[in-house]
Amino acid sequence: MESAPWSAAWSGEASFTVGPSTDFPGFLELNQAQAPGKGEPLFGAMNATRLRRGMVDLLCHVCGRPTVRQDRYIFPVASGGLVTLLDGSQQYGCNVPPMHRACALRASHACPHLGKVSEAPLRCTRDEGRLIHRTDITPGLEGVVHLLPKGVDVVLSCYRLYGDEFTAKVLAARESWEKVTMDRRARRVRPPS
Repeated sequence: MESAPWSAAWSGEASFTVGPSTDFPGFLELNQAQAPGKGEPLFGAMNATRLRRGMVDLLCHVCGRPTVRQDRYIFPVASGGLVTLLDGSQQYGCNVPPMHRACALRASHACPHLGKVSEAPLRCTRDEGRLIHRTDITPGLEGVVHLLPKGVDVVLSCYRLYGDEFTAKVLAARESWEKVTMDRRARRVRPPS
C-alpha cells in the first residue's frame, strides 16, 4: 500500500520470535513477522524488525531505501526527545528512522499525526548519532512480554543519540516551531477589532 510507511506494522504481521541479535552482539532481539501489505496497516505501530533495520542501517522510514547524508531528514518535534546523560547534560535521541526529503514532504501531507504537528523536516548533519538499544517495553509492545525469557535483556527497539551540534540544531528547530505555533494560536483567539 503506497500510503503506509515502510516501517509501519500490518495486521498480518502479528507473530514474533526472539533470537540472537545481529546488531547488538551478546543480546537477544525481538523479531516481528515480515508481511508488509498483508491485512491492514497499523499506523500507530511500527514493525519491530523494520524499525530496527531502519535505525541501524539509516533506511528511509517511508520507502525503506538507504538514505545518504545529503538527503537525510527527520521531524524533530514529532519524533524523539532529549535524553539526560549521567553528567546531567542532554542530547537529542531520535526513535524514528530518517527519511529522504521527498519522502518526508510526502509524509507531511499524508500522515495525520504530522499534519497536526505541522512542522518542516530538518536536514540531518554529518553526525549519524550513536545507536542505543532499548530493552524496556515501549508502547505497542506490551503484548509480547510473555514471549521474553525471564532475567534476560532482549533488544526490543533502538534509537540514535546525537551529539551537541545536532542537538543544538534540533533545539533551535523546536524553539522556532513552538514560537510559530504559539503565534498561530494567538491569532486564532484574538477578538476582532
